[in-house]
Amino acid sequence: MNTLLLNSANVLYIFCFGVRDVLWLRILAIAAMVLLLPFYANQPEPMISCMVWQAVFIAINLYWVIVIIRERIPPTMSVDEQMLYDTVFKDCCSAKDMLKLLAKGQWIDAESGEKIIQTNQRVEHLMLVQNGSIAFQVQENETIKLHPGCLLGAVSFLTQEATVADYVAVEPVRYLSWHRDTLTQLFKAKPELKSAVYEVIGLDLVDKLIFSHKHLDMDNITSHAN
Repeated sequence: MNTLLLNSANVLYIFCFGVRDVLWLRILAIAAMVLLLPFYANQPEPMISCMVWQAVFIAINLYWVIVIIRERIPPTMSVDEQMLYDTVFKDCCSAKDMLKLLAKGQWIDAESGEKIIQTNQRVEHLMLVQNGSIAFQVQENETIKLHPGCLLGAVSFLTQEATVADYVAVEPVRYLSWHRDTLTQLFKAKPELKSAVYEVIGLDLVDKLIFSHKHLDMDNITSHAN
């Protein structure tokens, strides 16, 4: 019986060395340790110290198994949170990290016609449109609409320079706002979130440039046609 327990435990250890997933590695290690407990207990003189150490190793691995499983359980998100994750954050961070970021922001509702950002204003908040649409003036008598998922004031937020356009709600808008100091503190505690946010800002700026060029090109085509 002891030989069977010892060999079974060693076979499980072999499987441990062959798996890449750390969760399965710990589960197999726990199973092997459990088999070794009766092996140590059934010796002519029970190996109490070995049994105690096995119990300690089992407890440590059980703790991490629980932690890993909890981390892998997908978080419950509202419809709006799921929309933001799918359209903005999916390629930049995990859903759990996004929820931590959202929790640090302040939800704000703006009425139609309300000016959210004014020209020549230093922006101390990074803003993310959740629903509704925003218009900003690109050049004289030229406006472009921004839609859900877009960031407001990102360039001014990064450079700390004054804005060059007015941002006005075209319809009732709901957006999330983070103060610079709040994000600074969050980034110190969670550096991976800083990388995610800056990646989102970069992608947003690229999208705006592409959209602006297409919009202006269409206007030029229309003006030439007229």
